[in-house]
Amino acid sequence: MPRIIVGSGVVNQIPLDWEGNFVRVLNVIQEAQQFHVSILCLPELCLTGYGCEDQFYSSFTEEQSWSYLTKLIPHTSDITVFVGLPISFAGKLYNVSACISNKKLIALIPKQHLANDGIHYEARWFTPWPAAQRNYLVKDGLKIPIGDYRVSTGKGILLGVEICQDAWEGENRPAISLGQRGVSLICNPTASHFAFGKSKIRKKLAIEGAEIINGVYLFANLLGNESGRVIFDGDAYIAQNGRIIAESNRFSFADSNLIYGAVDLQEISSQADDIIESNTEVSETDQPVTELAINPWEDSEYIKEEEFARVISLGLLDYLRKSKSFGYVVSLSGGADSSSISSLCFMAMRLAEKELGFEGLKQKLAYIPWMNSVSDLRELLSKLLTTIYQGTVNSSTDTRQSAKELAEFIGSTHFEIDIDALVKGYRTLIEGAIDRTLSWETDDITLQNVQARVRSPSAWMFANINNALLLATSNRSEGSVGYSTMDGDTSGSISPIAGIDKTFLRKWLTWAETHGTDACDKMAGLHRVNSLEPSAELRPLGSHQVDEEDLMPYPILNDLERLAFYDRKSPEECQKRIIEMYQSKFSKDQLIEFTHRFYQLWARNQWKRERYAPGFHVDDYSLDPKSWLRFPILSAGLEKDLPA
Repeated sequence: MPRIIVGSGVVNQIPLDWEGNFVRVLNVIQEAQQFHVSILCLPELCLTGYGCEDQFYSSFTEEQSWSYLTKLIPHTSDITVFVGLPISFAGKLYNVSACISNKKLIALIPKQHLANDGIHYEARWFTPWPAAQRNYLVKDGLKIPIGDYRVSTGKGILLGVEICQDAWEGENRPAISLGQRGVSLICNPTASHFAFGKSKIRKKLAIEGAEIINGVYLFANLLGNESGRVIFDGDAYIAQNGRIIAESNRFSFADSNLIYGAVDLQEISSQADDIIESNTEVSETDQPVTELAINPWEDSEYIKEEEFARVISLGLLDYLRKSKSFGYVVSLSGGADSSSISSLCFMAMRLAEKELGFEGLKQKLAYIPWMNSVSDLRELLSKLLTTIYQGTVNSSTDTRQSAKELAEFIGSTHFEIDIDALVKGYRTLIEGAIDRTLSWETDDITLQNVQARVRSPSAWMFANINNALLLATSNRSEGSVGYSTMDGDTSGSISPIAGIDKTFLRKWLTWAETHGTDACDKMAGLHRVNSLEPSAELRPLGSHQVDEEDLMPYPILNDLERLAFYDRKSPEECQKRIIEMYQSKFSKDQLIEFTHRFYQLWARNQWKRERYAPGFHVDDYSLDPKSWLRFPILSAGLEKDLPA
């Protein structure tokens, strides 16, 4: 039974960044060669980037990726590499893992099952390859096998491939057929986006794949915020004998990562027309079989809070550098939403510094003109992060102090601006035009919204002055019922918390204050915000405005949202379930009222969701109409389907 070194590499790619993507892939290959890796698995569509969207329709995209594949081939001495790209065959486009072995392209193995639910639309561009079908592609004077092939690397080692969604297909996954035909190892190049707890499923699939073939399973995912909304964990696994024996550091801030290990592979004697002979003779090793070393936070009892902190931090830093922006601007109200976003900007820099070192972090942001002038993280944060408290007569001392204390803790450049004069100016202008006085009794929404909207120009001005990203502060719970002001708190380039509910955010803020990540410790600056009850503070202070009184308790809102749009229950079923779940705390009439209000506000505010800034996808579902949940802008509504 030969013992060889195998590896999986993750790369932080950018759609259509031909040269950059090539360099990062090449760096992983060269690192693998230094450690005498014989077989290397790289992620799905890593030459083009996964999120190319309708650019996959363009023949230029395929041509460019092919040219960079051929550019990669000379750099594969004494190694077998699987690398992803789109390939056309017989008039159809396929998602392919190309097998390069010792400077020769020997096979193209296409994906058999396409991801086409949730945020995935692969069937829009690609065609699934039929199992057991094999053919040849003639290109550049070469006759290249394309299809459901196995690859032989000598010493009786046979390799197979299943690509991302292939592994999620249960009894139809290609691993079963490969196991019946006989393989020593399966490579799984993947582009599997982050969602809470999803990495555990991937590990399980990798372990099951290894057990199916009684061999080794290599899994390699993409890394980082690749194309704006989607963030990839960057997890890589080597599985054997019912367990993970090596895994990568998820949510890494590095451009690429490699895991490798020594494994014993079974020898398989087989001669069949689905076997492609490579021209690489694998090198055996006397290294001991690899043992797993896990990252301590992965076993935390607060794993969801840890994942949220790390995935949003990575997403924020990637979005910053890939958009070539010079910093962040947050309209810091002192409430939960803006405080969580400001804290996450701080965490992003702390986590990146811990992994990369301060000079490594500066190198990541070297395009910023002033970067060489900063000497430590505190100084960097003061230039990178701008927070603004924009108060009115309706703002409380508590929120003003909450914003100030957090800004001091995280080290942002903080401004306090009084916008009453702006509000009064607009009010006087409109009262003169309509020849009457605006009042809270007759013009409640108008007077609330103008306060939120006049905050937007100041925030955008700071963003423009600093060439920075303005971060929108709406969360998913508010987005579902339109509890936000268009061109007010929805203003921004990106909306980091649009994919998460308010209940979890409040829980996460408490965790950040009392625990924190291993790089950020306890965030004492959140103490005051965690003591406040969520309020928009747009009505006079004497009215004691509270979000949950305007809407409904957030846990009920979140449960309705999930029942309706993740579980896809009817309005009547949702109402019945909510009554069952909360009847000990609320009257039946109250719960019926909450359900009617939810559906009425949901349908009425689809136009708002169509206009929100792009949000990070972090949960197992989303309300984003551009990538997950489509709903008509105009409809008869759903509250009509509820019993009275």
